[in-house]
Amino acid sequence: MRQLSLGRRAVALVAAAVTALAALVAAPVAAATGPEPARVTDLGPAIMSVNVRNAAFAELSDGTPVVYAISNGNPATFTMVDVTTGESLFAAELPGTTLGSFITVAGDGTVYFSARHPMLAGLFSFEPRTHELVQIAENVAGERVLYDGAVTEDGKLFFGTYPHAKVVSYDPATGAFRDYGSQTDEAAYVFSLGIVDGEVWAGTGPVPHLYAIDPASGERREVEVPARLMSNTQWFIGIAQRGDDVLVRLSPRGGYDTAVLHLATGEWDEDIIPAVGGSDPTATDVRGRSFVLSDGMLTAYNTRTDSVTTTGFADTDLPAHLAQQVNTYGIEVMSLPGRDMPAQSVVGLSTDGDIWAYNLATGSTSIRRAAIAPSPAEAHGLGVGPDGNAYIGAYLSSGSMSRVDAATLGVEPLRGPKQGDAITTHDGELVVTSYPGAVVHVGDLDQPWEWGTNPRHVLTIGRGEPHFQDRIFGVVSTGDRLALGTVPDYGEVGGALTLLDTATGAYEVHRDVVPGQSIVSLVHRDGIVYGGTAVSGGLSSTPTASSARLFAWDVAAEKVVWESEVSPGAGYVGGLAWGPDGVLVAHTSDGLLVETDPATGEVSRTVRTAPAESGAHTSWGYSARTVWDAASGSYVATNNGRLYQVHRADSTVAVLSTDMEQVVRDGAGNYIAVDDTNVFHVELGATG
Repeated sequence: MRQLSLGRRAVALVAAAVTALAALVAAPVAAATGPEPARVTDLGPAIMSVNVRNAAFAELSDGTPVVYAISNGNPATFTMVDVTTGESLFAAELPGTTLGSFITVAGDGTVYFSARHPMLAGLFSFEPRTHELVQIAENVAGERVLYDGAVTEDGKLFFGTYPHAKVVSYDPATGAFRDYGSQTDEAAYVFSLGIVDGEVWAGTGPVPHLYAIDPASGERREVEVPARLMSNTQWFIGIAQRGDDVLVRLSPRGGYDTAVLHLATGEWDEDIIPAVGGSDPTATDVRGRSFVLSDGMLTAYNTRTDSVTTTGFADTDLPAHLAQQVNTYGIEVMSLPGRDMPAQSVVGLSTDGDIWAYNLATGSTSIRRAAIAPSPAEAHGLGVGPDGNAYIGAYLSSGSMSRVDAATLGVEPLRGPKQGDAITTHDGELVVTSYPGAVVHVGDLDQPWEWGTNPRHVLTIGRGEPHFQDRIFGVVSTGDRLALGTVPDYGEVGGALTLLDTATGAYEVHRDVVPGQSIVSLVHRDGIVYGGTAVSGGLSSTPTASSARLFAWDVAAEKVVWESEVSPGAGYVGGLAWGPDGVLVAHTSDGLLVETDPATGEVSRTVRTAPAESGAHTSWGYSARTVWDAASGSYVATNNGRLYQVHRADSTVAVLSTDMEQVVRDGAGNYIAVDDTNVFHVELGATG
């Protein structure tokens, strides 16, 4: 075990980050040879945000109601907050992690949680009385991610894993782990886990199985779920016993519908609770009711009458407030001191760090900001809008983006999607695609920015039936329509090329344009869409192709004109762009910058930018970017986490940075790049 260095996060830390965001202090990060080396200027964090994706409520020994929260960022943070005041009672960074996985509270008050990336499967404990935070282990059971911890009556912690769909337990009395093994060869995740009448129930995905395991013997049985409930279900994402019922959340069915199993009869209820978001159901209140957020409204399931009823929540200010946030990942029934006593309230913590409360007796509400310090979010999408400014999307965020002003290089925070993937311009408007479900928003930058209204939602291709698409990485305007290249859903191979009319919302999906491959990069010219593919499909899928392809698609004829293997070792062909004299350029996973004839796909020139074995064959390659710089006669490109300048005349390669993910050229000619968290201004050196 490793005890972490702890302490409150000072306000000065946040102030320093904000100062860094505005500072323009130039420093050569890595330089090409020549009289004037390239300069890479760090403009500070691309996006600062509070991003609570895991939360659990509890009561301290003195009766203080608290919420424990993990805020994703670089690094992730763990905070204990007083629910009634929003004050931070304890806070610490979690070095080596950027993402939380679960938080659960044992009967003795001990908090267990998991965090990861780049750390693998980190398991932690926190003692609220002593404020001792301990890293128990990492890479638990040889796994990468731990999911949905739950504690049995005898104090043992159980959780699921990825990528081998295991169930594992941890005994805090002995410090021993027990590996119950992979639950199925058909799925990579045990994503949900709950304790049901002393058994450990585990739900898998993206092939759904529901198992009940005897924690002593390890013997198990499969719990059968009626076919009527399993329609368009690939995952069990939540399991919670409330009274004599088990509430089971299903995905993607209906946006996380919840099915109810009556333990006394073994029968599943005919009705479902629709569209239950990111939170488990609350504990029961004094009337035996457990609460969920269904379609954004607080809804009660009565465990005594097996009935679902509404509350007065819809008539308060809370729905409108929460609609502006990505989600609420933790809700609970609590008795709060002051005006709420002795009546109970439902309390929640939103992704933005707002603690909200709804009093079950009076209908009164409150909203207060929790003192959770922001962290740099992971930069994910990068593109240029019609105003010439660069726009940046965040990875699994609380709904954050940013804009880099082309004139001043100032970074402005914006509201955005949970995860902004591809960003481009079409028909004079800004296009932002997002995950999950392959979503498209389009915005008029002459109007005020109000995410959800402007940019407005235009399309969700959707997980599950009928199209099974999840991430849009390739995007290009074809003039009258927008072309979208996608990676499929979890467990699926076969991306799609979608043509979208953003004015009307009409679209057509062409799946398996290149059989079994994802489409990750697109360009367009004269009625032809050119695309690069990746052999990898959705997460937890097995590739069916050995090498990626470059292809040309005739938009009017709706057919492939040609398909080319530019490198037998390429796991992806990304970073498509136009070079001089109309050549089509791309970058491959195995470190080749290739020029091709757009009429035939024939390779006319290759430059090796990195050793073939250094690339990631199974990556999607969405961050590969290529820009032709006519002034220097060179390509500016990112691939496999490096920033290159490739001089076309002599094929020399200069590495400008060994830690850079993406690059674009904005409307003023600035090269704007991002690494994991920060944004940079790149100035090319003299060519000599």
